[in-house]
Amino acid sequence: MKGFRFFAFRADPATGTAIEAAAAAAKTSLSSWIRNAIRAALPEGASLPALPPSPLRRRAAVPEADVAALARLMAAVNRLNGAMIQLSKGLREAGHVPEHQSMESAIRDVRDIKAEGVRLFKCLQAPEVSRG
Repeated sequence: MKGFRFFAFRADPATGTAIEAAAAAAKTSLSSWIRNAIRAALPEGASLPALPPSPLRRRAAVPEADVAALARLMAAVNRLNGAMIQLSKGLREAGHVPEHQSMESAIRDVRDIKAEGVRLFKCLQAPEVSRG
């Protein structure tokens, strides 16, 4: 948020629990509750301008079938990439230079596939994606 300053602080477990309970009771976020409590404690708190509401946060996306399927596919690609790296290492250590170079080229191709998979995964999780 432009023009605002951010502060961080530590709280012991009891204080943290008390703050969480107070924020829940007030049906507000922790940040909002803490801001309001600090403003109320300031001598000039009553004369400070009102704060804008905190921006809404996006709810955590529950993995849907398509996202879960892509995650399984990417896990398989990662296992394949690891096996290819081990094979490439073995070829290099055994002195099979041309085969090692071919395998390194294939590993680069798999890394490109992994990058595309990550991009697709992020697109599937984006809130504006229509799944209809």
